[in-house]
Amino acid sequence: MNNNIFFTFISSIEKVLHLVILGMVLMLCINEISSTFTGGGLRVESVLMLFIYLEIMQMVNIFFSTGKIPVRYPLYIGMFALARHISFEDVKGIDSLYLSASVALLSLALVGLAYRNKLMNKSVPDLPEIE
Repeated sequence: MNNNIFFTFISSIEKVLHLVILGMVLMLCINEISSTFTGGGLRVESVLMLFIYLEIMQMVNIFFSTGKIPVRYPLYIGMFALARHISFEDVKGIDSLYLSASVALLSLALVGLAYRNKLMNKSVPDLPEIE
């Protein structure tokens, strides 16, 4: 009985914190959009940040729909963040190679997940009945 109350309590805290994350992301999204219209101009940096915010919102939405967080979404977020960093920060020398290798590694992880899902969801063909 005590374990059930404990897990219900932890689950409630988890849901509240996910709502807090969603609220923070919405505030950041509104801030990014307002800075675009109040003189910052439309920049590719802002669009990439909006993609990152959108992925976080989708991740929270999936959590509330299914109770699980797919591994794909943090990988997408990491790829967008690294691409934004490579594109718009002053990255030189070996650091650019390291960051590019990180994007490639995240891409390979996504390919591995897709391949694993394809293997796990592979249906076994029905055998013909022998009469």
